[in-house]
Amino acid sequence: IERATAADYTGPPVPGGICRVHETGLDVQTYSLKTTGRKSTSRRKSNHNDAEDGQTAVNQARILPLPNTELVGEWDSLIYEDALPSKLLRCLVRMLGVMKQPGLNLSTFNWNRLCLLHGPPGSGKSTLCRALAQKLSIRLSKIFSSALLVEVNTNTMLSKYFGESGKLISQLFDSVVELARPPFTLVVVVIDEIETIAGSRQKSTDGDECSDGLRATNQLLTALDKLRLSPNILVLCTSNLIGAIDPAFLDRVDIKQLIPSPSPEAIYNIFRSCLNELVRASLIDMAATDSAPRSAVAPETPRASSPQPSSPWTILEPVTVPTFEDMTFLDADSPDSPGRLVWALAQKCEGFSGRTLRRLPILGLAMHTWGGDCSLIDAIAALAAAIEQELKTK
Repeated sequence: IERATAADYTGPPVPGGICRVHETGLDVQTYSLKTTGRKSTSRRKSNHNDAEDGQTAVNQARILPLPNTELVGEWDSLIYEDALPSKLLRCLVRMLGVMKQPGLNLSTFNWNRLCLLHGPPGSGKSTLCRALAQKLSIRLSKIFSSALLVEVNTNTMLSKYFGESGKLISQLFDSVVELARPPFTLVVVVIDEIETIAGSRQKSTDGDECSDGLRATNQLLTALDKLRLSPNILVLCTSNLIGAIDPAFLDRVDIKQLIPSPSPEAIYNIFRSCLNELVRASLIDMAATDSAPRSAVAPETPRASSPQPSSPWTILEPVTVPTFEDMTFLDADSPDSPGRLVWALAQKCEGFSGRTLRRLPILGLAMHTWGGDCSLIDAIAALAAAIEQELKTK
């Protein structure tokens, strides 16, 4: 066993968020991470140029076995209010578990196992989809002995040749159905920017656009209807433009979830995780943070008479930027504390995307420090400079 993690709690809210072990049923899942290389489904596109007779392979999707080392840490990097990822995970676990129940007549219910995450760019929708796939492969391992993630590249679904887009979509979903043929294999399909292949047909008609886009949307809807017969397939989609999606597609979606831009509290926690990671990686010198030179900190010498036994456990160092709750209560009278300084910056960044927020701490360190020992206060000042620069560009 490499490590044991208390990952989540499922149930009604408990006072103070504290669960007593003797009052809680433990659901233990054991798993091993897959490290196999990527493979992809591809099409062979004939070259219609008479001057060239060769063929070019175009990747339609990449396939990863789950759970995968490539996706480790993505769930923990998601910071939202109201435990949004956990709520989505619980809903999807219940949905897939119920629909897999032996003897259940699937035609009785209008469940398509189709989820749409929509919201502004950079809010973490794609990361959340991949993290949900990883979590589902672990949570449902007693139902599905294996799992696959299929990430669709929607850009390759559209072709300049008339009528080919619909064929490509049909071929892709035929491949997905083939992957899901073993009943105990969970297949999670992630489609980014779904409006690319599910655009509103009415708007296309009104704008006199090429009918190939209509064919692509029609073919996608037909393919999704066929997937209803496979209870081990889940489709997760993302979109920045929900208004551009065809109403018939939206009518098939079981879960429509808005993923908003981070709130000030979420921004604080994002900055906190980034700064504490810089400390863990020794890019921020804790001795300098405490206004003491590194050489002044004497190394601890173990007693010769009582040697300490070796232990397989690693003691984690205390965090440097406190949690939001600790900052609120413990640093209330300390406006110059690291927590309060970061909170002041977080309030200035409301409206920034999660992608931008996670870039600013390392960008500030690169652009506004001179190398050598960098204290936590120096890193926060560099972050402030990067934020000011970002605000000027908006």
